[in-house]
Amino acid sequence: MIARDRHCAFPGCRQRPAACQVHHISPAATAGGTSLGNLLLLCAFHTHRRAPLGWQLTLHPDATITAISPDGQRTLHRQPPARAA
Repeated sequence: MIARDRHCAFPGCRQRPAACQVHHISPAATAGGTSLGNLLLLCAFHTHRRAPLGWQLTLHPDATITAISPDGQRTLHRQPPARAA
C-alpha cells in the first residue's frame, strides 16, 4: 500500500506514510472487504474529517483517487504518484 499511495491518499495531502493509517474505502462489514483495492493510506486529519463530514473516496483501477464533497459541489482528483526511479 505504501508503494502504491506513497503518502496520504486524500487529494492534495502529502503527509508521509509514517503519519498515516490504513483505512477501508467501503466498510469491510458492509461489503468492502479487506483487499488492496478497498484500502487507502489516510492521515489523521483526513481520517477524522472524511467519514464524519461525508466525503466519498473512490480508488480507480489505475490508482487515481477521486474525492467528492458531501454536497457534491467539489470533486478532487489525485493522480497516481510517480514511481521511484
